[in-house]
Amino acid sequence: MKTFTRVIAVVMMVAVLASLMVACGGAKKEENHPDNNIVGTWKQTDDKDGNWTWTFNSDGTCKLVGDDGFDSDGTYMIPEEGIGKIKIKLDKWEKETMFTYSVTEKVLDLETFDASYYCQKQ
Repeated sequence: MKTFTRVIAVVMMVAVLASLMVACGGAKKEENHPDNNIVGTWKQTDDKDGNWTWTFNSDGTCKLVGDDGFDSDGTYMIPEEGIGKIKIKLDKWEKETMFTYSVTEKVLDLETFDASYYCQKQ
């Protein structure tokens, strides 16, 4: 009888631990909330800041090409809580960068503390 009671106790503890692990879950994964207006190819032509072409795809991938030979693929994410914010990570950048952005049918404006891209839709 003591053995049966111990087995039941162990089974109950395993069930409680399993349900606690499920309830806690893992770290919340950020989801991309794409802005379909940003999808497409955008070009900045500027004597001061150079000529840049951004391409944003609907699958969350992007590309930046500069007339100085810079060419890098990457990813972007628009977080749900960050309306007007976009996180961009290019393969040639050391870290992900958060930009503020505004977009219309013809103009995309990306701003961060050390970079600015004012682009026209291509």
